[in-house]
Amino acid sequence: MKKNLTFAAVILAAGMSSRMGKPKQLLKVLGKSMLEHSIAAARGAGIVSPVLVLGAFADDIVRDVKLVSKCEIIFNKDFMEGQATSLRVGVRAVTGKCEAAIFMLTDQPLIEATLITELMGQFSHYKPDILYPVYKQQRGNPVIINARLFPRLMTSSGDQGARFLFSDKSLTIRAYEVENKAVITDVDTWHDYLQVLQPPNDSSHRRE
Repeated sequence: MKKNLTFAAVILAAGMSSRMGKPKQLLKVLGKSMLEHSIAAARGAGIVSPVLVLGAFADDIVRDVKLVSKCEIIFNKDFMEGQATSLRVGVRAVTGKCEAAIFMLTDQPLIEATLITELMGQFSHYKPDILYPVYKQQRGNPVIINARLFPRLMTSSGDQGARFLFSDKSLTIRAYEVENKAVITDVDTWHDYLQVLQPPNDSSHRRE
């Protein structure tokens, strides 16, 4: 019988929202904060206690986001030094606890549990080093990374995140084509936020 892989989820939510000018983690989409959407998606995909990396606005987030209590909260004291610091903190928290981790961003509120489940299924089937979603030839998120690469993720620096791994031709990196624009829809600016609030007008924008 085929063994199911064990997955962890790391939600990177420590950013300062400098382009937005206010905590985007707390902005409401369809009645829930963006961060709450991310947590709910991870839990809905079977990740009972996602690792939530907080930094900027941590006190406000813990006070205002109900689902935070369902997470393992890790505070990144070095969040001002770039996303890689949060990545390393998250990796450290899941090392030894899973065979792969799905890395989620707090500014992708249209990602849902069904999509995460689909990505996890693809990863379990092919067991690559890295699996990422693609929408109309555009690379998206979330990304799933094999635990054997965690030591290399600990060398990440600045705002590069895990991108430096994608240029390593020795790795098995699998792109998975999806029909859901959510994987490339993130919210960095007020304009992005207003676009996300617009009702869908075609199948490529439909929520799963």
